[in-house]
Amino acid sequence: LGVSLAGVTEIADGDFSRPAGRPGTDVFDLVGQPERPVVTLKQVHGTFVQVVGGDCGGEAGEGDGLASRDPKLAIAVRVADCVPVFLYDVENAAVAAVHAGRKGTFDRISLRAVGVMEQRFNTVPDALYAVVGPSAGPCCYEVSEEIAGDFRDAGYPVSGRNLDLWRANAQQLELAGVSPSRVH
Repeated sequence: LGVSLAGVTEIADGDFSRPAGRPGTDVFDLVGQPERPVVTLKQVHGTFVQVVGGDCGGEAGEGDGLASRDPKLAIAVRVADCVPVFLYDVENAAVAAVHAGRKGTFDRISLRAVGVMEQRFNTVPDALYAVVGPSAGPCCYEVSEEIAGDFRDAGYPVSGRNLDLWRANAQQLELAGVSPSRVH
């Protein structure tokens, strides 16, 4: 157990969103890890990051991020066009998984996730590794002119009416103190 990894799956790989039964079993087999309880959230496009551990399993309430130091748990967020952000604190063996949609990104969920890890796990942001995962990209994430203007006014990268949520989340991580060389 002590291995931390982040991954993105789709239904054909055995994703974690299957209802009853043993969700994610295929995923554990795929990465050669023992099966363990998977913790998810009722995602609400907000900025709450929940810390989980112990005998937790299943749905941990409402929110859009999970953080843990418990190697006996797997944490998972579900995304479609939204951005998954994964954080790994090598020094404190802590991890976080964040669902960064348009609203969560605008409200700085990635920055908040780093803050939660600092407070709960004594994480030093410069020691974090981060992965900004696949989602709707800057070529294709078109929004209304009003929303694009709000993002532009907030200092986020916008091209015409297209948002770059990858770069916006990377900017937040860097603002939180994560070294740009550790944001992938």
